[in-house]
Amino acid sequence: MARPFITLPPLYYRDHFREMICFITSVYGGLLGAEEQAFITRFEALDEWAQCLYIRMSNRKKAVFSPRDLAYQEIGDLWGGLDQLRAHGFIREIDERDYRACLEDRAKPDLIDLARDYQLEVKSAWSKPKLVDFLHRHLPYARFSSGFLRSDHFVPEHKETLGFLLYLYFGKLSDNMTSFALRDLGVVSVRARDTYEARFESLEEARAGYFYTLHLRSLKDGAAAAALADTVDDWPLPQAEPALGLRDSLLHKVGQALEKQKDIERALAIYARSEAFESHERTVRLLYGLGAAEEAKARLESMLQSPAHDEEYIFASDFYARKFGQQRIGLYTNLLRSAETIEVDELYRGDAEYAAMQAYARQGWTAWHTENGLWPVLFGLLFWDELFGGAAGFGSEFDHRPQSLKDKTFYTRFAGPIAAKLERVRCGEGVELLRSIIEAHRGETNGLFYWFDGLETLVLAFIDTAPAQATADLLQKMTEDFYALRDGFPDLVLIRGDEVRFVEVKGEGDCVRRHQLARLNLLRSIGFVADICRVSYRIDPDQVYVVVDVETTGGRPPNDRVTEIGAVKVQHGEVIGEWSSLINPEKRIPHFITQLTGISNEMVHEAPTFAEIADDFAAFIDGAIFVAHNAAFDHGFIASEFRRLERRFRHPRLCTVSAMRRHYPGHASYGLANLCREYDIELVTHHRALADARATVALLNLVNRKRLPQPSQTAEKSVKISQ
Repeated sequence: MARPFITLPPLYYRDHFREMICFITSVYGGLLGAEEQAFITRFEALDEWAQCLYIRMSNRKKAVFSPRDLAYQEIGDLWGGLDQLRAHGFIREIDERDYRACLEDRAKPDLIDLARDYQLEVKSAWSKPKLVDFLHRHLPYARFSSGFLRSDHFVPEHKETLGFLLYLYFGKLSDNMTSFALRDLGVVSVRARDTYEARFESLEEARAGYFYTLHLRSLKDGAAAAALADTVDDWPLPQAEPALGLRDSLLHKVGQALEKQKDIERALAIYARSEAFESHERTVRLLYGLGAAEEAKARLESMLQSPAHDEEYIFASDFYARKFGQQRIGLYTNLLRSAETIEVDELYRGDAEYAAMQAYARQGWTAWHTENGLWPVLFGLLFWDELFGGAAGFGSEFDHRPQSLKDKTFYTRFAGPIAAKLERVRCGEGVELLRSIIEAHRGETNGLFYWFDGLETLVLAFIDTAPAQATADLLQKMTEDFYALRDGFPDLVLIRGDEVRFVEVKGEGDCVRRHQLARLNLLRSIGFVADICRVSYRIDPDQVYVVVDVETTGGRPPNDRVTEIGAVKVQHGEVIGEWSSLINPEKRIPHFITQLTGISNEMVHEAPTFAEIADDFAAFIDGAIFVAHNAAFDHGFIASEFRRLERRFRHPRLCTVSAMRRHYPGHASYGLANLCREYDIELVTHHRALADARATVALLNLVNRKRLPQPSQTAEKSVKISQ
């Protein structure tokens, strides 16, 4: 259904700003500092037009303004508003602090002219940032301001105070109020609640979070990193999460920047202040590289004795074994070499996970490609009331996750309900509990997962089969630190009878990453079967193919629709099954298409829609290679039809057009009709789906004669090997 057209009122941005200020005043109250309170008081004293002008400037990326930039139709008194802003300290005249911003405000041709006016050699091919940097370094501000600075320009004040207020409201850096407009237009979904909670317990905690978040975003070069390193003793002291984590992240980023500048001594000093594992790792690597092997060894031993988490232990174990234990091959390489290997047809190359799913399906497993999707779904469903209910603790209506997940207080805040639900899971009541939660909240928007086709089947099958104690143990770990366990989980979950397995899939050239190994170890340690499998590719003579042809209302999905599908299943060069159906495209078939295909509106009037045949067709093609003459066209249309049903159509493809060009070069045309004439292939009722698919089977067999090893070749190889 089309979204209704919404028109925002002329002063919508002023209303949004006042809404934000009112919210912050009511929720944070006494937590606001003198600067914030003074800003709000002085802003409220401005008249309507002055408020509008200031908000307009605040919502734009520009740093330097002139009256021409603010000639908005809805503002009734531009000059009076500017006078008020100047009188109350909301705008000021330009000075040397704004030099770079003044240069950035100019167009690139103006910058080139400016440089040449002062006999500075620049190149037209330079990017604008390079021109700005060059002029900022080589053209003194005094010369610029005397000849090129316009007297009517000014800059808005209090940007940092405003940025801090927006940080309090959104819980992240925000440069403007655009989110409010998107909300009113229906583009961004929000969830209004009866009450909201302050994100921070003190002004100091809030300022620390803002400081670290701001510098993490703005730190882009070594000079800025060096300046931050010089003032590290003056950084605000973080009092709790998430500020503690942000501080460690900033320290690590500063250390990395110093490393790039070859300032290793200062980098080590910065890393020493950080509790982040990444900083510990860099410290060990740097010390070892500098020849301080014993100090590196001592740090590794300390990490092994009291690791911060699994990834730190894995790194320390691997590095210690390779550098001090005479182990030549690393832990990751050993693990990958010892993994199970699955051989699949080379046409699966590039989609190792799907190839593994098909291989496991032939072994009787039901396979889901869940990766990091399963556990957030289980977590979100099981603790739905605690996460999204009235006591959850949200900072504003734009929040999709409660603040307690971010500050790691979720477990302590809801200890009783969490313990009760986990006990039900341990006692085998998980299926009943989750089924009731799904029934109550099916399809509801939430900040942890998206509802998808098959979600309920997956969740209930897993919770019914998986070891209950292990499932409850991992979910409890997520309640204690959700963000630490949000990624790295294995690609596949397999279920067969009363067995559950997790499998991390690696194709050719893939490596095992540390956080993936950490999740495998975690799953194993609490009682799950968790493995790695390697996928290798070969030409499989036993592979099943389904040759497909579609007829359509035109050439462009999704506007055009499928009118007929013909499919022929082939193995060992023999037809082992056929499937075909006319399809009601739910739109009229153009006359020229009817002339081409012979399929009329009358013929499809009583035919099933694609939704009605989708399951049957999917079952027919399951596990097979998708083959078509110009496969991108046929596959694209079928995938488009499945997307309409919010389903994914996923199959490896073989295109007989490109394959015939490769194996049988030299033809003037590789159209189906021409190739059928060239190779004496029967083609009746061309442009009807099943007839075209049958003819394409013959082309597939021609391709496979070249592509697949022939019996004589296989025998010859065997003789050579035996000799």
